[in-house]
Amino acid sequence: MEYLNFDVEIAEGCARINLIGPGSPDMGHLCDEFTDLMLRLQEDGAARLILIVDGDHSFDFHHNLDALSENFGHDEGFELLSANEEIARRIVTIISESSKPVIAATRGDIRNMGFGFFLAADIRLATTEAIFTSPDLAAGLLPGWGLTHNLPRLIGASRTLEFLWSGRSMTAAEAQNLGLIDRLIDPERWDEELDILIARMRGLPQPVLQLTKLGVQQASTMDATTMLSFDWEGQQQCWASRETAEGLKAFTEGRFARFDIATAEEED
Repeated sequence: MEYLNFDVEIAEGCARINLIGPGSPDMGHLCDEFTDLMLRLQEDGAARLILIVDGDHSFDFHHNLDALSENFGHDEGFELLSANEEIARRIVTIISESSKPVIAATRGDIRNMGFGFFLAADIRLATTEAIFTSPDLAAGLLPGWGLTHNLPRLIGASRTLEFLWSGRSMTAAEAQNLGLIDRLIDPERWDEELDILIARMRGLPQPVLQLTKLGVQQASTMDATTMLSFDWEGQQQCWASRETAEGLKAFTEGRFARFDIATAEEED
């Protein structure tokens, strides 16, 4: 299927999603495309992990504040705001609930709603040239996109408030120091570092990828006893899988594991 906002290539176990399209995309259309794409990739055995990168378009998406302002105080205005919130919920949820690892990588600017999109990923990478700008609260609307949930867990409550209330930007170095990004990459080594990470992750058995993601997501809601029970049940699922059997064999033989990766699905 062809998309207006995304270009997708599946190769060697990795689905690479490039952001393309207009500078100010229609968010409803973008959401529908992204939801369709993620559901397809979830079922595609050729995609063991998902990488989202800024291509022609950066992680920079906006509310239509002009339309919201014109319709403020009318039913149509709140319906538009509700539609925007539903878009955020759908995108953040489908990334979070994907059993496959989702990596977001940027070489440019992260702004506005694109900030929540970027933070929803499991792993976040950036070059030293990237700039991060908080959503502007001057219009009187909450930042949305799960930011009041994700930001305090990454950088703490007071830093979250300072960043959101100030409306300022931060450099990639500061973002890494605070925990907003997980790895800072020199622009000259960008492709090389991505290739190394992709090669490593596609060589991990799928059950251990899926269960570590689920366990880490739930860790803050579990006590130690519950977490240990989760580990035990997950270990049994890993032990019963053919991919873990191949992983153990490859490890003891000092070689890379060889998994049967399906061929990418044919386009409709």
